[in-house]
Amino acid sequence: MTPISRVSHSLMPVLVLILALPWMVSAESAKEFLINGKPIPKIVAKVNGTKLTSDLLKREMIAYRLLASRQGETMEATNEEKVAQGLLMKAIDDELIYQQGLKQSIHIDSATIDRELNNIQSQFPGKKLFLAALAAQRLTFDVLKKKIKKTLVKEEFIRANIASKVQVSDDKVKSFYNQNTETFMKPETFKISHIYVTIPAEGDGDADSPKDRAKAKEILDWVINESRNKIKKASLALKNGKSFTSVAKDFSEDPKTAAKGGDLGFIMKNQTLPEISNSMLKLKLGEVSNVIKSSLGFHIIQLNNKIESHILPLVEVEAEILNHLLKLETEIQLKKYLSNLRKKSKIEIFI
Repeated sequence: MTPISRVSHSLMPVLVLILALPWMVSAESAKEFLINGKPIPKIVAKVNGTKLTSDLLKREMIAYRLLASRQGETMEATNEEKVAQGLLMKAIDDELIYQQGLKQSIHIDSATIDRELNNIQSQFPGKKLFLAALAAQRLTFDVLKKKIKKTLVKEEFIRANIASKVQVSDDKVKSFYNQNTETFMKPETFKISHIYVTIPAEGDGDADSPKDRAKAKEILDWVINESRNKIKKASLALKNGKSFTSVAKDFSEDPKTAAKGGDLGFIMKNQTLPEISNSMLKLKLGEVSNVIKSSLGFHIIQLNNKIESHILPLVEVEAEILNHLLKLETEIQLKKYLSNLRKKSKIEIFI
């Protein structure tokens, strides 16, 4: 088995999280930072002489609060101290690994850091929201760059010193597969082709005045009627013996599939519109549906093949299982390494 090659890092989600919570940006920034109603000291810990500041813990707590809020949870005041202690211990572990990385002269060049920074910023629709996200988590460009550097150094150290030594045997992969067979159940899939004729979207006829609305409705009704006539012609061509592929090429308005005769490939019942799914489940192989009306337009489908639900063979999921087990084992070995490293280190905690 091949050792895991890379431990993926998670720099971006810390900021991308705030995309879903723009209303919290100013609120979180303006709050006085307290834990259990009490201010925290400027230096919250020392790791082999390196100071971890309250600002670092503030950023982690803010991110935690934002995540909890996004998931519809609230942090009880009595739990704040426990959460803060957990986040601080993680920060201490990160610092310990970072220090080990520096001892091994692991170097991250500025171009790599800038590239990661640009990747993070690209997740935002505009620079204004990106800067707001930075402010909400009390980050500056310099602080974010340092965070990126520390994360990449830590990852490289783990990859070189822990993950690279982790191996998982074929027997363990097979055992995991046998013990979790239901996890690898693939649902029933259907290979279908379709003919699609569009209709205007709901709300396209909205207008300010009753007169304009009446005109818009008249136009929309005409367009819908034209679409209905077009799908009827397609249905008639099929009933007259013309091949589905040929009719799809002539009538379908789906730009991605029309040239391919309407071929949609294999899909599961929950991967399409309910109206199409309901019709698809009733068809026999080779059978063509009646005209189907949905919110998007008119459809005709043909069932070309069907594969019953089945358990994926080991050979198809072996790589997925291997990566999962390698990740789990890497985490176990990392915890053991950190436990020993803490015993050898001088760690002082002030909260």
